Amino acid sequence: MKPTRSRMLILVMLFIVTAINYMDRANLSVAGSHIQGQFELSPTQLGLLFSMFTWAYALSQVPVGYILDRVGSRVLYGSAIVLWSVFTFIMGFASHHMFTTVTASFMMLLVCRALIGIAEAPSFPSNTKIIANWFPDHERARATAFYASAQYIGLALLTPALSFIVATWGWEMSFYISGAAGIVFGIYWLIVYRDPQHSKRTNEAELRYIREGGGYGSASQQGNSTTVNWADVRHILKQRTVWGLFIAQFAASSTLYFFLTWFIVYLEKGLGLSIAKAGIGAMFPYLMAMAGVLCGGMLSDMLLKKGHSRTFARKLPVMSGLLVTTSIALVNFFQHSPTIAIAILSIAFFANAFSNLGWVVCSDVIPRHLIGTIGGMLNIFGNLSGIISPIVIGVILQKTDNFQYAMWYIAAVALFGFLAYLFLVDKIEVITLPRSKSNQEMGQKEISESFH
Repeated sequence: MKPTRSRMLILVMLFIVTAINYMDRANLSVAGSHIQGQFELSPTQLGLLFSMFTWAYALSQVPVGYILDRVGSRVLYGSAIVLWSVFTFIMGFASHHMFTTVTASFMMLLVCRALIGIAEAPSFPSNTKIIANWFPDHERARATAFYASAQYIGLALLTPALSFIVATWGWEMSFYISGAAGIVFGIYWLIVYRDPQHSKRTNEAELRYIREGGGYGSASQQGNSTTVNWADVRHILKQRTVWGLFIAQFAASSTLYFFLTWFIVYLEKGLGLSIAKAGIGAMFPYLMAMAGVLCGGMLSDMLLKKGHSRTFARKLPVMSGLLVTTSIALVNFFQHSPTIAIAILSIAFFANAFSNLGWVVCSDVIPRHLIGTIGGMLNIFGNLSGIISPIVIGVILQKTDNFQYAMWYIAAVALFGFLAYLFLVDKIEVITLPRSKSNQEMGQKEISESFH
């Protein structure tokens, strides 16, 4: 019997939900200067608004990861998509006459962004767990790169569209449209998504192909149980490789969050572009980032397929990408030449996306039954940059009225991530857990299941 390819539908669904996810993160960036002008916000206040999403998002990661390991992806993720989209839609009402003061409108925006952050918390731990369950090892980096590319292609295509909407109908409409799109897809997810063993679209041949390649139910992965052993979690957190992954995730995400928050404001106020031209100019870095994430994933899987070690195949894209990301500082020498500045930003964002294998490496080194919990912690570190960087940049702008120091900051953090990978990350392999009685019984159960 020929294997079905129903995992490709799952991958397309992950691509779409990731595009929606990042549209709902970036629409505030597009509307940012208009909101700042209407409500007379200082740069620091705007930076706080940009970062509020990530405060709530990061603080929710560990509890959400724990729930994910116990509940599963279908209901938790589908419900989350609907919820964050509802809160996105509600943000458009911030300028409504029911809010009689600027302070009330600003507080309403802050609360909605926090609620969006909480609702989006299951996103990437769920994505990682779904990819680990649905795809064999040798397809995993490419699958991750494909859905991750949605965050860039979505931004490349949707940023000009959102800029046009803001310029034509006002910033409120951008939240109404993006919120409505997410609500519709969230309902579709709840109806359609199933794990491999419960999918009616998947035949036994595809299930065997996934399982024998290291996907769901494979004996090569420790833990197909919903039980989270906190002694195992503590053991994982003692490994310096895990801390290298955490630091690198923070570093890579710092560049990403600049592009998700201050980027459009930089194009408008740093390079002097109109909102319409800024929307068009933003396309090029986002498209280059899309190419970067695809190239990084393809290179990693190609090296693995050609017999190189998993360590070399994963480390090469991450380390080279982080190193080249530091070139973003060169934009400081070309602030009066928007074309060259955007070209430099495009190269730096390509490299940043090229290094985007943090979730792949997480699924390579973390035992399966702990991916939700440890993945939540990885997401905390990645999103600490979304808390820190927008505020740091806002303070820098308020003190200096210049973006140059902000660019030096982003470059320095990328270099820090490169050094963490160089000195902390060891061999890329599944971390061996202490062989307690419960672990031994779990392993025996998995070995038995892998022959059925």
